[in-house]
Amino acid sequence: MKKSCICITSDVHGAILSKNYADNSEVFYGLSRYSEAVKHLKKQYDEVILLDNGDAIQGSPLLTVSNQDDTYTHILSYVFNHLGVNAINLGNHDFNYGESALLRYIRDNKADLLTSNVLFLNTPLGKSKVIPLSNGIRMGVIGVVTDYIPHWEKPEYIAHMRFLDPIETVKNEIEFLKGQCDKIMVMYHGGIERDLTDGHPTETLTGENIGYQMCSLEGFDILITGHQHRSFVTNINGKLVAQCGANASEFMKISFDERMTVSIENMSNYAIDRQIEPLVSLLEKQTQVWLDQPLGKIHNISLRIHDGFLARLHKHPLVSFINQVQIATTGSQLSATALFNSVRGFDPSITMRDLVSTYVYPNTLIVKKMTGKDMKLMIEKCAEYFDIKNDEITVSKDYVYPKIQHFNYDMIDGIDYTLKISNPRGCRLVSCSYQGNEVLDEAVYTIAMNNYRAVGGGDFDMVARSETVIDTNRDMVEILAQYIQQHSPIVVDHKENIRIIK
Repeated sequence: MKKSCICITSDVHGAILSKNYADNSEVFYGLSRYSEAVKHLKKQYDEVILLDNGDAIQGSPLLTVSNQDDTYTHILSYVFNHLGVNAINLGNHDFNYGESALLRYIRDNKADLLTSNVLFLNTPLGKSKVIPLSNGIRMGVIGVVTDYIPHWEKPEYIAHMRFLDPIETVKNEIEFLKGQCDKIMVMYHGGIERDLTDGHPTETLTGENIGYQMCSLEGFDILITGHQHRSFVTNINGKLVAQCGANASEFMKISFDERMTVSIENMSNYAIDRQIEPLVSLLEKQTQVWLDQPLGKIHNISLRIHDGFLARLHKHPLVSFINQVQIATTGSQLSATALFNSVRGFDPSITMRDLVSTYVYPNTLIVKKMTGKDMKLMIEKCAEYFDIKNDEITVSKDYVYPKIQHFNYDMIDGIDYTLKISNPRGCRLVSCSYQGNEVLDEAVYTIAMNNYRAVGGGDFDMVARSETVIDTNRDMVEILAQYIQQHSPIVVDHKENIRIIK
């Protein structure tokens, strides 16, 4: 019998080259290493099937440049075609650049699209398929993505799309595949909402992640998950369930030896395939020129971040600067922003490289009108980021497991407030004032923020229900770059307006 294996990546986030664009240093992840891994496996197996589980086209400067230039083949599709990827699923971040960029990625990709719970103009974007393996096994593959996307995405970016319930879609696709295959694998770009050991909820059950619930369905054998950037192989209700790390740092391998098994393979075990670099060389040169363009200088304060936790515990001047720009751009009274999971800040002379390494998401700028009551609820939600452990303030485990979520802790400028972390959740805001006066429930304020938070991303329902008064429809990186260019040398109006106490 011939030997077959299936390799699956997830949450690649544009990591084509093994390069950290903050300083161009070499890293131990990326599709250039995955290519070498595939070559290695092809020497061991008669057949190697390659699949991807979504969130491929967002997350690196190379992809930022590619997504904005439609004059040539989408660069991620070009690399996937070179690798010989057989089928792809979509992830939530693949919708971040709008329908045009997404459809170009799909059109330029030779791989089959599996995503069957997203309708475009009332027609499913993808469909399930049966892969006849050379070892004789017929593998049915279903692709679905979290239907929570409308809670995050700009409406105009998904204007012609409709997202169906993944559970109901999988049920229907199982019925469609029944009798056509020996095994069925579900590729779900979403995560696991419960503890892998005892099944207790590990997050608010919003429907964003329903992998555990999906395992209660009958009729399939393997569940491939993503979205949370975790690394595990487990068994839930008799189903093999797996997820691999992000940025092409790992991949999942399904083997069919004495029995079907799933393993997590680490990309650091493989060298860089130097054949990948020429594929992207022209766009890479264009990207490096874009990254190295000087924007301006900082005059009065350091905006370099050395410790992310301390930068959140004691609001960093970088936060003040971003809020300063958001207020100047919109004329709002207040502004909220977060420091994302990996943030480096700016050198005294700021380049676009500093900017995109710090503000990594393609967010736009929104202004909400919020009551004092809802704003205080928002601050209480932010206060959940912290906890007390061994009599010290630390980050709540809910924000690091099962998924790192530093980006869900906002810091607000324009008001002064104090959080007492030893108080129960919901009761931590002990003082809150605007221009020296207590913030009253019935008062109304305008507050600038990114579009992710404006639609309630991070379970900020009180923000989602508040009225949107300004939608700039402008990318935050563009806004920050323009402000720096126009106001250099920058004077940062930093205020220590947030007190966090035990």
